[in-house]
Amino acid sequence: MQQARVDQFLEHVKASIPLVNHMGLDRVTFENNEVCFHVSLEPNLNDKGTGFGGSISGLCTLAGWALTTLLLIEEDLERSAVVKTGTIDFFAPVTSDFVVRCFCPDAAGEAALIDKVRTKGRGRLPIVAEISQGDKVAVRYSGDYVALDV
Repeated sequence: MQQARVDQFLEHVKASIPLVNHMGLDRVTFENNEVCFHVSLEPNLNDKGTGFGGSISGLCTLAGWALTTLLLIEEDLERSAVVKTGTIDFFAPVTSDFVVRCFCPDAAGEAALIDKVRTKGRGRLPIVAEISQGDKVAVRYSGDYVALDV
């Protein structure tokens, strides 16, 4: 997908979900079935000067939704994507601007989503979203997203 289309998607998200305008989400990329959110730490600080867990959780949840939605857009399949389940683990503090990297851990997951949506009108996508600090994974979010008929 061309970056201009991804930029258009981000503008739509910011217009549709006002909170996103305050979360420091500066740029979104979508390449090789992976979404990356480039985020400023400052609007997501907690009282300790590190990333606020609620903001980080929200950004990871949003990244999973964005991945599911962009995979569908790329295949010209207009569906509504929703989060079904999500679990987050915090391993280390987030102390600088960061990237939320979101992908499907199952090699056949994206194709299965598209096939199910085409044949049954709905499908499921397991995702993982990670935030690294240096060479360590600081945060790992795992979730399941569902694409439904619009």
